[in-house]
Amino acid sequence: MIYQKTTLELWKVFKKVMIKLKEIVESIPALKEGGKLFGSRAQRVSTADMNTIFNDLQKRLGDKFAKFKLSRALPTKADHGDIDIVASGNQHVYNTLKQFLGPFMVDYSKNGNIHSVLYHNDTLNKTVHVDVIMSPEEEFDANYDYLSYNDFSGILGIIARKLHYKYGNQGFFKIYEDKSGRNNEILLTKNLREGLVILGYKNVLNKFDKIQTVQDIVDFIAASDLFDSQQVSDTGMNRGDRKRSRPSRPTAKAIRDGLVALNKTRKMEDEDHFLKQEFPQHYQKLQAEIEKIDNKTISKSKYGGEWLMRNFPEIKPGPTIGKIKAFWQSIYGDQLDSVPETELLTKTKEFLRNSNG
Repeated sequence: MIYQKTTLELWKVFKKVMIKLKEIVESIPALKEGGKLFGSRAQRVSTADMNTIFNDLQKRLGDKFAKFKLSRALPTKADHGDIDIVASGNQHVYNTLKQFLGPFMVDYSKNGNIHSVLYHNDTLNKTVHVDVIMSPEEEFDANYDYLSYNDFSGILGIIARKLHYKYGNQGFFKIYEDKSGRNNEILLTKNLREGLVILGYKNVLNKFDKIQTVQDIVDFIAASDLFDSQQVSDTGMNRGDRKRSRPSRPTAKAIRDGLVALNKTRKMEDEDHFLKQEFPQHYQKLQAEIEKIDNKTISKSKYGGEWLMRNFPEIKPGPTIGKIKAFWQSIYGDQLDSVPETELLTKTKEFLRNSNG
């Protein structure tokens, strides 16, 4: 009887929670209307309308920021669900938007460095979603280039990762897997144009600012000797790649389909060829960073925590295991696996005895 009563009470509480969750979901347009932040309140606009709205915003807000720039979209894109503006040099973005947009700021939301505004433009009598993407001054160009041409960076980012690089809005990184199996992102440059050269696009770099169509993007990405159609094929992409490829977006799908259809084979084997050739100073810096990482990293070994607890039952999971591994590293370095088990047992016993005594 007590059990039945408790179950009934729990069921009532559960129903109340579910009703409340439903109310919360329905109160948030982003969840209620297909994931769009402002839902159907935000209208789609043509490229011409987007430029008109940006010019209006620039008059109202441009001099309130050190930099205030409309991101580059494909001119052939028919319409836009939001308007992206890259900005820097303002510590009080919300107050600035509120003061200088006034009643035309219908709604506002913030997510990290992105200030989203539901903005009503009285010239066109349209209400649109505007994202003001704040960037540190030193990363402004990287942010601007990264946001260019809609889905360009998403697809190129997949290819870069296949070559153990990261093409991101904060700069261009080398991804180095250390001896413990952990990936380290090492900054090579905050200049994404240099990143494009490292990826093999030096000969077509002058075409980056002239991209007009999806086919232009396909031609540009395929121009590198490091590119292989397999990199963006269904069989060549993992789960993370597929998510980054944004398969639900028509432009992204068209870019990927175009690259796969080329059936191009990679010509350059050494992924660091252009890094070494064009930026030897970046390559030297990379090697120095790798050496630092390797010196701090305890390599994977058959002699790990399980081995320790099996041979030394008094040892429990915790900092002691880390201290012992660091001790091993200081003596054996990368040669730990070749050490006879009897020798390691003796050394470890001595270490524990000295530590306790």
